[in-house]
Amino acid sequence: MQRLSVEERVLIRVSSSRDATRIRDLVKSMGVEGVACPDFTELYNHIEEGVAAIILSELPTTSDGASRFLSILHAQPPWSSIPTIIIPDDSASTDALAEELMLTVTTLERPVHMRTLSTVIRIALQARRNQYMVRDLLHERGDLVVQLRHEATMKNEFLATLAHELRNPLAPIRTGLQVLRRTPTGQPITRTLDMMERQVSHLVRLIDDLLDVSRITRGKLELRKQEVPLSVLLSNAVEASRPLIDAGRHTLTVSVPDDPITLTVDPTRIAQVVSNLLNNAAKYTPHGGVIALTARRKDDTVQIQVTDNGIGLSPQMLTKVFEMFSQVDPSMTRSQGGLGIGLTLARRLTEMHNGSVEATSAGPGAGSTFTVTLPCNDHAQTSAANGSVRPQADPTSHSHSHRVLIVDDQLDVAQSLRDLLSLLGYDTRIASNGPEALRVAGDFKPELVFLDIGLPGMTGYEVARSLRALKTTPQPRLVAITGWGDAHHVSLAQEAGFDQHLTKPVDPLEIERILQSL
Repeated sequence: MQRLSVEERVLIRVSSSRDATRIRDLVKSMGVEGVACPDFTELYNHIEEGVAAIILSELPTTSDGASRFLSILHAQPPWSSIPTIIIPDDSASTDALAEELMLTVTTLERPVHMRTLSTVIRIALQARRNQYMVRDLLHERGDLVVQLRHEATMKNEFLATLAHELRNPLAPIRTGLQVLRRTPTGQPITRTLDMMERQVSHLVRLIDDLLDVSRITRGKLELRKQEVPLSVLLSNAVEASRPLIDAGRHTLTVSVPDDPITLTVDPTRIAQVVSNLLNNAAKYTPHGGVIALTARRKDDTVQIQVTDNGIGLSPQMLTKVFEMFSQVDPSMTRSQGGLGIGLTLARRLTEMHNGSVEATSAGPGAGSTFTVTLPCNDHAQTSAANGSVRPQADPTSHSHSHRVLIVDDQLDVAQSLRDLLSLLGYDTRIASNGPEALRVAGDFKPELVFLDIGLPGMTGYEVARSLRALKTTPQPRLVAITGWGDAHHVSLAQEAGFDQHLTKPVDPLEIERILQSL
């Protein structure tokens, strides 16, 4: 018979060896191990190892022995109260035994029928198993509390980093505004404008990273795969990371196979993965460091590696560096910039492409290597090899004065967009809510409407449906502007009659591309 857990044992300490044997056989027939203890010392040792129930005919005869026995039983954890069955030799001592134990006690007077004893033992075993369930739940709760506390600490550190990172670009923007306000007309202000544009772009990247993490976590991020040359992906990644690399005065070397390689991926997301790894290397490599971006074919995969001679990683951090909110060193992270979620994004986006990413390092001060492995498309066409995946149009002002309606309840947002369109030569009107937008549209007859979704009272979706219901000829082009950019909200916009969907903050170049299409 296979030995069961000590937690399922029944300890037997009765004065009659014949009774002990009968009880042990009875317990064995229930599939539980019965252990006959010749003395109380052995009983004590077995209790401390683990026990389901105890069967006694007497208490220890000495006061020291009785005290130790009761101490062991009363020292059980809060969830534990060992079921104890008493079959006293002297019926007169029954009440005294039960009063002394003050635990889960069942007293049986002699003579005891085996069927009765069997029922009592089964009840005792079930009671003990229920206690084990409570114990396991308490342990799980304890583990969960520890986990939640750990996550709360990490999130608090993350929020502190987020607040710090948001203040960084806002400070020079606020200062820049004062510079512009105090700058005499005609004095050069190009440097201030360039700085403000860089910092706004940085803010947008921070927010995009947060949104991407949220979308991936909720399973809302959709990949738009296409066949893309590997060289184009790496070129786009380097272009995105170049400002940070140059700021650190790092030397970047890029090595790709001579033979063209094409991957079937979402080009924006894979470029984002490589860019995040390059940014990580640039942040954690001292000024004037060396960063290498290499790619090679390995069997039916492509490996993309980013290697640096920076601060390196300890063995402990190698297992945590891709975790959400995990940071190599919070103080170092804040001094270098970033939210500490770039590597988490890199891993999750890679896994969404059925790939993997891993980190290696010889230790602190020895640099790091991050390797992305992606499936390779052997039969992909390379027609895109001669051009960029994301061609940039050369925006210019439109010569015709098209009519544009801007609908937004945030006056600063509407007015700033109106100022931009006026500079480009467009005739614009502003409305701050749905009913006003419909009145202005009826008189103004716009060719293009930039329409905010989150309007008070009447949503942008409702305004769009009402505009479509006017049946004007030609119908205006409707562009939704919203802070929600996931597939669900894009679908809602399409159903409401929008022609295009833009996510705040809208890139002015995207605005100009839309205007050029009129």
